[in-house]
Amino acid sequence: MLTEDPHSSTNENKRVNALHGHNILDTPEHQFDNIAKLASLICSAPIALIALVDEDRVWFKSLIGITFNEIPRGISFCEHTILGDGVFEVYDALVDDRFKNHPSVIEEPHVRSYAGALLIDENGFKLGTVCVFDVVPRQFSDNQKEGLETLAKEVMMHISLKTKTEQLAAKTHRFEELLDISAVSPEIHCILDSQGKVLFINDSVTNILEYSVQEAIGLNMWGFCHRDDLDLVVETIECGLRKGTKQFLIDFRIVSKTGVIRWISWTMVTKNSRWYTYGRDITDNKKVESELQVLSLVASETNTGVNISDAKGYTTWVNHSLEQLIGYSITELQGKRLGDILSTEIDDAQRLLITESRARAQNKQAYSIEVQAAKKDGTPVWLAVSNTPIIDANGNLERQIDLITDITQRKQVEREMVEAKEQALQLSEAKEMFLSVMSHEIRTPLNAVIGITHLLIENDPKPSQVEDLNILKFSGENLLNIINDILDFTKIETGNLQLESFPFSLKALTSDIITSLSVNAGKKNDQLELLYDDQIPELVQGDKTRLYQILMNLLGNAIKFTDGGKISLKLNLIALHEEHVEIHFDVTDNGIGIPEDKLNYIFETFTQAKTDISRKYGGTGLGLAITKKLLELYHSEIQVCSSEGVGTSFSFTLNFGTALAAYPEFPPAVQSAVFNGKRILIVDDNEINLLIARRILGNLGLHIDFAFTGEEAIEKIQQDIYDLVFMDIKMPGMDGFEATRSIRNIPGDYFRNVPIIALTASILHNEHNKFKDSGMNGHILKPFKPDDIRNLLSVHL
Repeated sequence: MLTEDPHSSTNENKRVNALHGHNILDTPEHQFDNIAKLASLICSAPIALIALVDEDRVWFKSLIGITFNEIPRGISFCEHTILGDGVFEVYDALVDDRFKNHPSVIEEPHVRSYAGALLIDENGFKLGTVCVFDVVPRQFSDNQKEGLETLAKEVMMHISLKTKTEQLAAKTHRFEELLDISAVSPEIHCILDSQGKVLFINDSVTNILEYSVQEAIGLNMWGFCHRDDLDLVVETIECGLRKGTKQFLIDFRIVSKTGVIRWISWTMVTKNSRWYTYGRDITDNKKVESELQVLSLVASETNTGVNISDAKGYTTWVNHSLEQLIGYSITELQGKRLGDILSTEIDDAQRLLITESRARAQNKQAYSIEVQAAKKDGTPVWLAVSNTPIIDANGNLERQIDLITDITQRKQVEREMVEAKEQALQLSEAKEMFLSVMSHEIRTPLNAVIGITHLLIENDPKPSQVEDLNILKFSGENLLNIINDILDFTKIETGNLQLESFPFSLKALTSDIITSLSVNAGKKNDQLELLYDDQIPELVQGDKTRLYQILMNLLGNAIKFTDGGKISLKLNLIALHEEHVEIHFDVTDNGIGIPEDKLNYIFETFTQAKTDISRKYGGTGLGLAITKKLLELYHSEIQVCSSEGVGTSFSFTLNFGTALAAYPEFPPAVQSAVFNGKRILIVDDNEINLLIARRILGNLGLHIDFAFTGEEAIEKIQQDIYDLVFMDIKMPGMDGFEATRSIRNIPGDYFRNVPIIALTASILHNEHNKFKDSGMNGHILKPFKPDDIRNLLSVHL
């Protein structure tokens, strides 16, 4: 019986749980109706109930004299009954303060008197009542109250019997299920007596031992044990029993009826002089273990670190090479994740890499990663890890194998290579910037020299001055060509020279080249000719400037090394396609030729075929090197054929795009008419440049205005209307790019469309893009020739 306070909340919870445990709520059972009728008869009461008190309601399992089957617990007579002991009785509910307002008292059926006996289970929990009601005040006799208690015990007897019957049925069902499970289980389940004789065994004995169940019953299980394992098994069990061990886990081999040997993992429990055993076939696992032992032997001899881990990545075995590599022993690593030990101080990127790699392994995917780790002594080390998942016959991840290599030295070399590359890039940028600055510093005074020379020649000089001016002009332009060669070669070497693509007339270009070189050829009594294939299209698409440079280099060399000979430029059409045309070029002379052993050197920088050529003929030795590099930009190769004293032939093939139209070229007379009255603004902080530009442009009939800074240029453009602006790039304060962007951002079509041409003495590899991005329409390189200025103005005006 209960010793706790029956009214405590803890005891109440136990009472309710006990009620629910009997499974009698909301299940009408008519065998209880007779007990309710008997209570009505014994007490001569019109209403009798068997009531069960739940958490918040009173439910009537059987009822006589009423029709509703439950009421709220708080207003019930039964609530007061279970709070006391023995029979609870009410003489007149109408004058009882606890019940005078009860619905059943003031309404139908107008009950007045009550008597109830407790339903108490075998554990002392009060589950409900057997009770009667009358509609008149009355006192129930002792015999009647004793009868109610007797009926309450009868009810509990029926409830207890029902509960125990259900529990027995459940246990029987579970036992049958266990038998069914053992029957279909692929493992052996058996019961042995103390001597090992089989008392019960399931059907798996047939698959594993090849005996039927009937054959196996009565046989001794130890008789199936392999003779090589029997002594060890008996010794293990006897030793365990002496120590009081009741449960054993043993792996040993068994021999089947036909002599097949299998490994079985046994779980054996002894109880009441019987053995309850469970055997699982692990033959395949043993084969894998044997293979792993071989693998371990091989892995132990390799210089590569090997880590074997379980399905979740926890280390089970490592080889000696890995122990030496990282400084940890196998004992320190077993049961731990290798990555957690070696990568305690890594960055977030590598931690994410390790996490993603583990996820790949769990998805049965192999992976290879390179991670930075730390040895046991703290020494940093780079490791290359190749992971291979091992999948069992059922497709489950069984274990993982990591092959681990020290790549610290390789990483060091890679880092040094990256640093060397960065240094080379920095050196290349410094070299380019240096040449750009030197180009600007040299071209600026050279612009004055060449510009003033052109102006003096055009200003009707004295006959005695003409020769001197021409020498000055030649010397200045020769110096400019040398500077251009050095800058072009540098831009090609650094990958900063890109070909442009505009439509032009190939025949006009080659004719102009021949015409311009005729004077120099005539001075050396050379015959210069152009052999042009008339099937070549009138216009092609390509880089006219670089082709001009290639041909001028080759023809200039031919004239330089030929005296009184013949020089020819030959163009032949190879193929004409819808989108491109293929043309072969050949420059041939009968000059001094090139020795055969020097043909491989003539395209090297600053190299001449002979040591005395530079002294005798001049030149930097860059012409052919630049030509070869320019042709490589065209994806073409130059071919040379030469014999010393006989002559030389240079040939190459180029692909040009097809073109529909070219920029118009106007004769000087037309140009002058176009230029008359046009307003030009020149923005430059160098007074000599302004002087030269004013003299050259003034001769073309243009109105010239000047600005010395970018800020001043913006003010003038906002005040006056100009047809074109020449904008210097390098100026103190606001440079030409910034000034141009500011002009383009001023609202109005004029500011968006007025042509702005860059004046520059140097071109870095990114300045072409900067011209376009800032809003410039083009550029002209200092020092500029009058013809260059005239042609540029023809395009834009």
